[in-house]
This record gives sequence, C-alpha cells and structure tokens, in this order.
Amino acid sequence: MMPKPDISNVFASAGQSQKIHHLNQRIEDLEAEINRLRTAKSSSEEKIALEGRIQELVLELANKQGIEEIAINLIDRNPHQPRRSFSKASIQGMVEILKTQGQHTPVLLIPLSSGRYLLFDGERRWRAASKLAWKTLKAVFIVTGIEADEQELHRKALSTTLHREDLNALDLAESLIQQIIYDHPDLEKHKIFIPRLLNAAMSRLERNHKNLELAEIRLASKEVQKQWIESAGFKSSEEKKIFDVILALQLNPTSIDTNIFPLLKLSKDLKTAIREEGLEGSKARELNKLSAEQLNIDEARTLKIRIHLTQRVIQEKLSLSQTKALVKETLNQHKSSKTSANQNRKFVKTIKTIDSIEVKGIQHTQLEEIRQALQKKLDEINSIIDI
Repeated sequence: MMPKPDISNVFASAGQSQKIHHLNQRIEDLEAEINRLRTAKSSSEEKIALEGRIQELVLELANKQGIEEIAINLIDRNPHQPRRSFSKASIQGMVEILKTQGQHTPVLLIPLSSGRYLLFDGERRWRAASKLAWKTLKAVFIVTGIEADEQELHRKALSTTLHREDLNALDLAESLIQQIIYDHPDLEKHKIFIPRLLNAAMSRLERNHKNLELAEIRLASKEVQKQWIESAGFKSSEEKKIFDVILALQLNPTSIDTNIFPLLKLSKDLKTAIREEGLEGSKARELNKLSAEQLNIDEARTLKIRIHLTQRVIQEKLSLSQTKALVKETLNQHKSSKTSANQNRKFVKTIKTIDSIEVKGIQHTQLEEIRQALQKKLDEINSIIDI
C-alpha cells in the first residue's frame, strides 16, 4: 500500500523561509476567495471565477507540497459530494483528453487517517482514469480537520459544487435534503415530508405577500436571515429550520419549491436519464406526466412509451415547448383510445340490457312505447348505413 504523505511535516524544516510564507499567504487568500465565490450570486461570471480560483488553489498547493502520484484504488469518492450525475458523453470526453494529452491538473484529495484519500475535486478525471485502467493519478492535498464531521464535509462539498455549472437540479434536490438533515438531525424522521413542509410554508408566504422578500433575504447576512425567519409567520419549527438551511446557502426557496424538490417525485427511469444522459429537469417533469393512470394502460407499457419518448427528446434535442407538445399529443392519443374503449363498454352493456328485457307481462301501452323508441333508433341506423 502506498504510504500517505505526511502533509503536516512537508515544510516543517523550511517553515521560516520567505517563499513558504508567501505560498501560505497565497493559499489562504485563495481559500478565502473561493469561500466568497461559493456564496456569491451564481452568475456565469461568478461560476467561471470559482472554477478558476479552484484551479489556482490546486497549482499553489502543488507549488507548496509538490505533486504526488496516488494509487487510484486508494481514492474514494466523497459520499457527501452533491454532484452524482456524470453523463456518458462527459466521461468519454475526459477519457479522450487523458488518453491524448495526459493529466495536466492534479486532483484535490483529503488524506484520511485510514491511509486512504477522499476526492474533494476532480471526480471526472478520477472516473475517466479508472476507465483507462490507469494505476495512479497526480494529486495535491488539503488538510481539512473535518474527517469525522460529516455535516461539515457535506456542507463544504455542497458549497463548492453549488454554484458551478455542472450541478443538476436532481442532485441539488437530494443534497439539499441531506444538508437539512445534517444541520437539523431531528428532521430525519420528517425527511420525506420536507418538500411538502416547504410547499405549505411557501403557500402561506404567498398569501401574505412575504414571498416577495425572499430574493433580497437570501443574499442578506445570517443575522438578518434569522430575524426574518422569526418574523415571517411560520407555523412550526420544522419550517423555520428548512428555510434556515436554504437561505444560508443563498438559494431562493421559491425556486426550490417550484423547480427543484418536485424532481424527487420523478419515476426511476427519468432520474436515470437525468444522471446518465443529461436530460433537463424541466423536460423530465413533462415526461413524468406520462403515467399509467393518465395513459390508462399498465405500468409495463407505460414505461416502454416513456423511455421511447425520453430517448426521442434527448436524441432529437427537443426544446421544452416541443417536449410539452409531444407529451400532450401522446396523452390525447390515449385519451381518445380510452374514450373509444368506454364507448365500446357502454355499447355492449346497452345491447345486453335490450336483450334482457322480458316483454311478456308488460302492458300494451308500454310495449308500444318500446317499439316506437326502437323503431326511431332503427331508422337512425338505417340512414347511416345507407349513406
């Protein structure tokens, strides 16, 4: 087993040198800048800046520590990494880069007391290298002091990933639920109800027009956020705790309620399409309308239809409006089939009813009324047949 480098002693003998002092200061400045960008408004410019600062930090750590070759089989994926979705095309693209150009940028690892390493940044490179059957990866290290603190590790990973381009809405939904539970363990028993609690609270805020304040409050200081939460009129401590986490991450609860948490209810095949093939959450929500109940067919046939249309949306790169039209057309087709089936059942029932009438014993006047009704209907049938 490859020994874990003793990061704490790498520069022990040269700790007083001016070069190391400047490197340490530079690393501290970069970490501060990364933390600022993590919580900044997630504009395209901020995302690009965050990516750049992370790469700068990696390079500065390389200058300070040197770059190590670490056995891939000693590297573990961060279980608290919010991003779980890596499309096949994305991984294959990285495979081609590594194959033709080699690894230019080291991955960022957290050394563990067990002698293994936790990925902090660079999972796509790690996955691609594994596909290439590489034995080692170039790496630099950060010493976090949070190995045993799952709550803080998850928060740091979420903060690092949150405002980057590659975190999809489904990953965000699942990670946000987990962060709420880490920050407030008593909500574990209410885990499946967290989206419903948020929705109920949002409905109440909208009735009181308090939802209009959220865009500003999410960017306010922690103290201001807490004051607002206490005065917003929430009915339970659970609601307050949910808003506390969402606002602390500078997310807008309106968007989480409307666009993010609903993805947790998606069918399994659509979640897979989001994770592996890059299907957009908004399109997945439309395709999720193709349920067995709505199509009036069994689950197996429903799944086959939904998978087929999902692949069409992905391969033909249909827009959201085109996806909506496709789903509507499919539902209408099956609605017509359902109407036709209902009519057939009604027709069969009517024939049986007529056939079951026992005419003996019916008064003459009633028999005459029946004959007139049947004759009228027979004339209608003849007129249609003769056309």
